[in-house]
Order: sequence, then structure tokens, then C-alpha cells
Amino acid sequence: MTHAGDRSCLFVARLSLLSKLGSLAGALEYEEALTAVGRLAIPELADWCIFDVIEDGEARRMHVAHRDPGRAPLAEALRRYPLDHAGRRRLPASRAARSGRPVLVADCTEETLRSEADGEYLELILQLGVCSLLVIPVTLSRSVATMTFVMTSESGRRYGEEDVALAGELVRRAGQIVESARVHQKLRETEERFRVALAHSNITLFEQDAGGRYRWVYNPPLGYRASEIVGKTTEELVGPEQAAPLNALDRAVLETGGRAQEEVRISARRGGVHHLLVSQEPLRDRSGAIVGLTGAATDITDQKRAQEQLAQALAFREQMMGILGHDLRSPLGAVRALSSLLLRRDELPESARDPVAEIGRAAQRMLEMIGTLLDFTNSRFTGTLPIAPVATDLHEVCREVIAELRASAPDHAIELSLERDGRGTWDPARLAQVVSNLVSNALQHGASHAPVRVSVRGDEATVVLAVANAGPAIAPELMPVLFEPFCRGSALRDATHARGLGLGLYIVSQVVKAHGGSIAVDSTAERGTSFTVTLPRASGRRPEDHRASWQPAVGA
Repeated sequence: MTHAGDRSCLFVARLSLLSKLGSLAGALEYEEALTAVGRLAIPELADWCIFDVIEDGEARRMHVAHRDPGRAPLAEALRRYPLDHAGRRRLPASRAARSGRPVLVADCTEETLRSEADGEYLELILQLGVCSLLVIPVTLSRSVATMTFVMTSESGRRYGEEDVALAGELVRRAGQIVESARVHQKLRETEERFRVALAHSNITLFEQDAGGRYRWVYNPPLGYRASEIVGKTTEELVGPEQAAPLNALDRAVLETGGRAQEEVRISARRGGVHHLLVSQEPLRDRSGAIVGLTGAATDITDQKRAQEQLAQALAFREQMMGILGHDLRSPLGAVRALSSLLLRRDELPESARDPVAEIGRAAQRMLEMIGTLLDFTNSRFTGTLPIAPVATDLHEVCREVIAELRASAPDHAIELSLERDGRGTWDPARLAQVVSNLVSNALQHGASHAPVRVSVRGDEATVVLAVANAGPAIAPELMPVLFEPFCRGSALRDATHARGLGLGLYIVSQVVKAHGGSIAVDSTAERGTSFTVTLPRASGRRPEDHRASWQPAVGA
């Protein structure tokens, strides 16, 4: 039986224990707090103390404290068994964690332990010599913790109901200390990440008082150190002229109480001009009164430089397009017209006719290449080719284009099959490009002994153009990039065939896209190569508008 004097000493010791807990608050790292809290209960309240934490539903750490330094190896072995380990799931600590209520085992026997644990963990806890234990759970903001107080046969002490309240108060306060340590650790980690991110960015953070003096600055710009900025005004740093727009921004925020933003141009200390995008908002005290400013300044010098370079590039593009579109086309047009005129003259010697005709064809090819380059540039800068949809008959477009191609390539056969209605609302000149490029591509890369087959068929909503040729299949590695700029299909393997720029199929795909259509390719050694273009009849217009724009053909 415990004497009154002994109880009084024990009571004083336990009060001292609670006061020591308060001294830990705010002074520990998270891991240190977990360890210190368990150690603090010894020897006043326990011979051993096991502190488990379950975070996000997972037992993450276990801290074991004990009064006998010689038992350190045993404590280390116990740490390897978290609360959700199979060897601990039936023990009081797991039951307390699940129920959220304290568990008191005043007399804990070996028989009791064997009924609740097994395997290696059982062998370990038997080495403790447990004679009494008390488990107190506590729920934290993002975790659940349990503290298991263990009395061993070495001390012979036993827990009673009077110990539950004291242990509960200890664990509650311990939980607050651990939670505070966890929150502070997270804040420090966040602050460190924020600091590193800002240090590698071009963003400056700052605060100013109501008089415009800088109270705090982080990641200062323009070659300044923070110590050179704090306590000074913008005017003292960069002079009245450069400070004027920033001072105006300060006044606007202080007077209106709203946010404001301004792009300013300031000379750096080491030379060169910097462009800063400054954003500010008011700082208020607890009463809501404005007491200063807080803001961020982003160095956008590189972006401004890129914008200037882009503007120069666009101006250069416009100049080049003017040269291609007018200055080069005009003399080439004159060469083509003169060659055509010479071919009509009877007095032109027969020996000169072929060279003059070749001059005309070369001029025509150069005009086509210029047109292709203009189309390519337009599509790359604007994202699409301009089209002018009008009532168009694709049958007629095909007849005209193929007639020209037959005349220019009399040694190649071109078969044309036209079925059903080929009319729609499209840009006829652009569709002529599609037909010409696809058929020319087939003539160039297809088998010379086999005809190129061109067909047009239509249904109520769409018209389908197909161009097919026999010959070797397109290499599989070229299929994914076939419609990319400067891809020449088989010409990539044989440069002697490369007469064009490799933009033909790219222009075809852009024209089809501009009309809201699609293009597909199929190529095998057995079937040859076939390009299929599907066009909606009403490109850029509603279907009913398209139908209304056409009169029934005579005899249809």
C-alpha cells in the first residue's frame, strides 16, 4: 500500500512533469519534439514510453524512450515495428488508435501479451518485462498519435484509474507541442522553397511605408543589395526622372486603396536599360487604415527585347514578301510572256523553239515556287491560308488542271473519273493548287509505265477527291512527317528528283484545312499510293446557303 507521503511526492513529480512540457513548446524541430515528448514521461510516469504517429492513414514513425541506457538495442529493435505491423494490430495501442479512447491494463501478464502479439515482436516485448501499461490516443490536425506508457517488473509500479487523467493531460499537451512543431517545420520548408524559387527568378518583392520608404525587399533588382534599398525612397535610388512613374503608382494605390500596375523603364547601376512590370497593393493595419504598400517588380527586359526582335522580324518578313510578291514576280512574268510571244512568231528558228519554251517553263516554275513560298509564310505566321469561297465545280477545276498537266507532261498518262455532283462552296484557285500538287507529286514519284488515276465523287454533304499512282510505297518513317514543310517524300532518298521546295504536300494540307476538310494517305507496295481529300460542300457557308447558290443544271 502506498503511503500518503509517497503519494504526495509522486503528485509533485507529476506536476513538475506537466510544467516541463510547457518549456518544450516552440523550441523543437518536429522530429526532436516526437523524441523529447516520449522521453519527458520517464521516470515520473513510466519506465518505457512508445510514441506512435499515424499521418494520412499510414503509421509513419515510432519513438521509443526508456530509463535504462543499457536497453538501447532493445529500443532500436522496437522502432522497426510501426503501429500497423501485423505483430502489433491486436495490442492495446492499436485498439486505442482505432477507438480514440484510452486503454488501461493495470496488470499485464505474459499470458495476456501472448494472446495479443506473436512472432518477433512478441519476443521483444517479453524482454521488456511489462507488468502494467496505459495507452492514451490524441487526434491532431492531420494525424492521430498514441502514447503508450509502460511499467516494468524492474520498478514494479502499476497504473490505476487515477493515472488516466494525468496521462491524458500530458498527451494532450504533448500533442499540441508536436503539432506546433510540425506546422513550424512545414512553414520553414515552404519558406525555403519560396526563397529558392525567388532567388532563381526575376521577381522582386518589397514593402514601403506610407512615405514611400522601403521597409523590406527580397531579391532586389538592378544590381542593388537589400541593405542599399531599405530605408530609402525610389527617388533617392534612381533619381527624380526615373522615379516619377513609380511615385505616381504609389500615390494611386495610397489614394484609391486598390491595386495598380505599371510598366517602367529604369537604368541599371552597371549600365543598360531594364524594363520592370511593377504591381502594388495597399498594406493595412488591424483597423483597415492604409499604412504602406506591398508589391512585386518583375524584370521583363528579355520579353521586351524578344518583342522588339519579333517586330523587326515581322518588318523584314513584310519586306521580303513585297520583294517576292512584286519585285520578283514582275520580271518573271515578263520573261514568261516574252517566251510565249517569241514562240508565236513564225520567223523564230526551229532550233531556238525548244530553248525558248524551256525558258518559259522555267519562269513558270519559278512563279509557282514564289507563290508556294508566299503561301507557306502566310500559313506559318497566321496559322491558316486565306481563302475566298465561291460557288465552284470541282469537276471543272480538275478538267482544267489536268489538261494543263497533260500538255506539260505528254509522256505520262492521267486518267480522270468524275462521278455525281462535284459542286460546292470553295476557293477555286486554292483547289486548283490541291489538284495540281497532288497529281504532280504522283507523276514525279509514281511508276512511269502506269497511269495516275484522279477521281471525284460526292454525296449530299461532302465531295471526295482521290489521286492514286502505282509504284514504290512511301517509307514508313516518312508517313508521320509527310505533310510537314520541306518533306519531299521519296525525294529524301533520291536528291536527283528534288525539283521543288518540299512544300507541295504541306500547302495541300493547309488548303484542305482552311476549307474544313481532311486529307489521308494510304501507301503500300501492292496497291501503290493514294491521297484522299474530303471536302465539306459548304466550306465557310451553311449547307442551305450552298444549295441555294446553285441552279439545277440543264438536262440534269
